[in-house]
Amino acid sequence: MNKHKRFIILTILFTFFIFSIGVFIRYIIDPVGLNNMFDIGLRKDEALAYRTKKYVELNKIQPNTIILGGSRVHYLNPKDLEKYTQDKVYNLGLQFGTLEEQYYFLKHSLENFPINNVLIGLNFYTFDENFKDNSSDFNRAIFEKGFNSFYKLKHYLEIPLFKYLNYVIPNNDKNPYYENGAISFYHQEKVINNNNKEEMWEGTLNYYKKTYENYNILGNSNLDYYKKMVELCKKYNIKLNVFTTAVHKSQLQLIEETNTLELFDSWKNELASIFPFWDFMTENSVTSNEELYIDSSHIKQEFGYLYFAKIFEDFDIEIPEDFGIFIE
Repeated sequence: MNKHKRFIILTILFTFFIFSIGVFIRYIIDPVGLNNMFDIGLRKDEALAYRTKKYVELNKIQPNTIILGGSRVHYLNPKDLEKYTQDKVYNLGLQFGTLEEQYYFLKHSLENFPINNVLIGLNFYTFDENFKDNSSDFNRAIFEKGFNSFYKLKHYLEIPLFKYLNYVIPNNDKNPYYENGAISFYHQEKVINNNNKEEMWEGTLNYYKKTYENYNILGNSNLDYYKKMVELCKKYNIKLNVFTTAVHKSQLQLIEETNTLELFDSWKNELASIFPFWDFMTENSVTSNEELYIDSSHIKQEFGYLYFAKIFEDFDIEIPEDFGIFIE
């Protein structure tokens, strides 16, 4: 073997060796907490790969009840729901969760786990044809091929390691930020205490004002995914409960101000034609009380039990009479 060939081979081997060490270091640090094989004292940051983390954790827990939706569902405490289902509950709420990814999480769960109950918390904005997946880490192929070696390698290479370390080393808070898929109460309090309330409210309202101003039509593709979710539950003989999420009345006023009310009413009529649901997205004594909210979009976790008490008709719980209307 001449010197040139030997040099090329050694260079390739050396490069592969360095690459392997880099991947192994990322695997040990495990920023999102997928393997949990090593504990080097750093907090995991699930927000770096919400969808992947939930896929892995879902397969580990193998729940009997799942709840799907966006970030409003993400704040709901699974223990509040366990009271009524008496089984293992996993929260599949996702920040900016699309109906497409909710469908694939639902399909995977029904095909692989002993699911008894499914709850779906619906948001008006996700049915807009303009609504996209917000460049999340959602990967449909994982549901078809599993989280195999290729996707594991891809995950560890894509995680922004230095960004993670710069954030977590000086802020190495070991308290749980997520529990059974849900945002923890501790995490919620961090959000509230570390942000100016007025700025959060103004920012949320401005975001939804732009969303409603640009609302296109009730998207056929998004509506089809919801229909398929309902059909899947019927096929597997699952107890399904659907509800709209209780935004603060200031958001409902935005819908009127942006001339989106007709679409909003059409959306609810379309939902009723597909499956009966509990409508909490109305002006009532809960949605009129700003103290119950983190911002105009998210009800505080400690009041999430009101949804489940109403849905499961728990008459031992004091629930405002005007909170929730059953529509069929």
